[in-house]
Amino acid sequence: MQVNKAGKARLAKGLAYQLICGASLFALAAGLIVTGVPATAKAQQDNTSVSSATPMEFSIPSQDLNQALLTFADQANLQLFYDLDRVDGLQSSELEGSYTPSDALKVLLLGSGMTYRFTGESTVSLSKMETSDVDASTVVDPVYVEANAQSSSELAHGYVATTSSSGTKTSTPLIETAKSISVVTEQEIEDRAVASIEDAVAYTAGVVTNNYGYDPRFDQVYVRGYPVHIYGDYRDGLRQMTGVYATFRTEPYSLEQLEIVKGPTAALYGQTTPGGLLNSVTKRPHKDAKNNVYGRFTDTESYEGGFDYNLDISENGEWASRFVGMARYGETSNDIQDDRQMFAPTIRWQPNENTDLTVYTLLQHDETDASATLLNLNGEVLDYRTSDADYDYQKQDQFQVGYELTHHLNSVPVTLAQNTRFGYFDLTARYLTGGVAGAGWNPSDANEYRRVAQAVQETLWSAQVDNQAITSFETGEVSHELLTGLDLMYSKSDYRFGSSAVLSDYSFYLDDPNRSISGSTPAYTTLDDVTYNQTGVYVQDQLEYGNWHFNGGVRFDYAERKRISRLTNTGSTDYNTATTFNASALYAFDNGVSPYVSWGTSFLPSTSQDINGKMLTPTEGEQYEVGVKYEPIGFDSLVTVSAYRLTEDNVARYAGYSTTIGSYYEPIGKLESRGLEIEGKANVTESLSLVANFAYNNAKIVKGSYRGNTPLVTPEKTASTWVDYTFQSGPLSGFGLGVGVRYIDSSYANYTNTSKNKSYTLLDAAIRYDFGAVSDKLEGLTLAINGTNLADNKADICNNGYCYQNEGQTIAATLKYDW
Repeated sequence: MQVNKAGKARLAKGLAYQLICGASLFALAAGLIVTGVPATAKAQQDNTSVSSATPMEFSIPSQDLNQALLTFADQANLQLFYDLDRVDGLQSSELEGSYTPSDALKVLLLGSGMTYRFTGESTVSLSKMETSDVDASTVVDPVYVEANAQSSSELAHGYVATTSSSGTKTSTPLIETAKSISVVTEQEIEDRAVASIEDAVAYTAGVVTNNYGYDPRFDQVYVRGYPVHIYGDYRDGLRQMTGVYATFRTEPYSLEQLEIVKGPTAALYGQTTPGGLLNSVTKRPHKDAKNNVYGRFTDTESYEGGFDYNLDISENGEWASRFVGMARYGETSNDIQDDRQMFAPTIRWQPNENTDLTVYTLLQHDETDASATLLNLNGEVLDYRTSDADYDYQKQDQFQVGYELTHHLNSVPVTLAQNTRFGYFDLTARYLTGGVAGAGWNPSDANEYRRVAQAVQETLWSAQVDNQAITSFETGEVSHELLTGLDLMYSKSDYRFGSSAVLSDYSFYLDDPNRSISGSTPAYTTLDDVTYNQTGVYVQDQLEYGNWHFNGGVRFDYAERKRISRLTNTGSTDYNTATTFNASALYAFDNGVSPYVSWGTSFLPSTSQDINGKMLTPTEGEQYEVGVKYEPIGFDSLVTVSAYRLTEDNVARYAGYSTTIGSYYEPIGKLESRGLEIEGKANVTESLSLVANFAYNNAKIVKGSYRGNTPLVTPEKTASTWVDYTFQSGPLSGFGLGVGVRYIDSSYANYTNTSKNKSYTLLDAAIRYDFGAVSDKLEGLTLAINGTNLADNKADICNNGYCYQNEGQTIAATLKYDW
């Protein structure tokens, strides 16, 4: 059956855009209201680690408890997390003299009925003590619990993260980092029942996913118009190397959070896309991390289950481990197979306060359909794939093992760190396509779409090590944190490609669209060895002078790229060197406002080739950015507004397949993007959390044969809002609701800008119930129902002649037990 998407009723572009932008800006405004709103308060002045056993001088008179806690956080250099409505009307005790922070809190909270818990070296969580078993008039003293060295001190609180190691390779607070950085927390991943990396980052400013439609073969993520899933995909600070065709895939259930750094990061990481990078943070053993098991079923007949278990191996906390696993079978959106099995064991050793070693392993198997491309007849996208689900498949096995080691020297203020990982994947795929010479629609028979069979096999080995030394010192009134590093990266890909001739057995017929195709796998006619070497030396100095924060970095890279045909023993080798820089300045006002400016450059060699088999010229990028961050005192939120000008020279984009060399790319010149991003995340109350963002990106090709045109599938405007509310009391106690709206502007479908993809709006929602509201025996058991793209708006997305659809409607029911 032929489907005419243009004939479907859609929301008017202007109305949809105004509605979404209005909702986003309204949510952002709500996040900035700090007066008179019951909120989850986060009092902080800096993130310096403070031992709860070190005596300090305090002077806090008896007063309103909220104000006393803010003063205490300032004097103790601690972060406090609590609900304003829980301390409303309470009075603090007088605190005067020398106390440890722990003892000081006991005095301050005396008689308030509040309890507290150190969740990290510098973070404290406060809550109301349960008094159901005592008389209401009884005054209760606080109960406290100390966290050991394995507490999750750097984990985000709810939807709001305060630190990210990706921007500076140190634990600099986000409010003091002069870069636009977005963090998707574990709580947000869970509330939205995220099934893919694309889903996880879908509510992030400046991020666009699925530029080739919904295609689970790859984790497609574009930041400021650039594909970070190819050259900016990092896991735990190390790049996940890509092959000629294949890429590592990441399971969101295995992650603590996702960190998106926007703009060039080459001065720290070396060869990356100028759009930024995506860093996935793997779950680690933590003393206070929850265990859970879950089962999930979707209306697309997909079945999934998983577990996350923390185990203390030794009583003193010296050894700890964590085991995360999941399995999924069945079809996902758009009738596309997406099976996965993943197991990730981790062990952590902390023999003393100076040494921390974490060893981790990941084993994962993915099996999907090998092509999601749809037929395109005279500019009309049909609801049929160019391949055949009975013929095609893509199977990938991946393995990673690595460790993170840090050691603080006692004799000098120096921390040594080493981050090492070995990676491997093996991929086999085959599919049918009409996108080659001699195939496609038959000019003498409009009913026939002629196809060839193609096959890909690729094996990749990679090894990386990043060595760091961090030292702190002062020069006069200026404090420094100096980072020096040496990293090495190597990968080797064994790539094979083969294609059949145009065969009538593989033809698709409009009058018989449901044929089941069988056939043999074509022989491999391309057998290439592709190797990639990188050596980088970098230095970064973070300076602090009063409220001023400066950052300067420089890096020198040597890169070697080699591609040799094993059939002809011919090929090419390129050697490149580059020096990249970054510089920034930020002023952190005491009221939580931090304006900043930054500048950075990038450098990116490639193992891709043009249609003649010649290696592509490395790209060079540069960005200027100005912005302001706002982290209100006493209100758990973070808002970032940034404006940027980003350029990249020697740009090339995927152009197609050749039967002689496989994938090839086409140079298109120089790109320039001018953009504005607004993003806010807030834990407004214990019950209410929200995410809202808006992004504007005016991208143009400013040099080359397509000068003046807009790059492919680069929407000018995007906006989204997600709001989540949990009922804490009353008849609806235990219920939680979430609703989200995403808007994606129109974009050009070809380089000549003569064809456009229409704008579209997507609606997501969630409802869940915590059975602990019924009985204490059921505490930790929850049922959630999540809907993605509830209106089933399958928008067409065409990209340089290839057409796809975005992810269709999916309803998922998840039963989970936490303990």
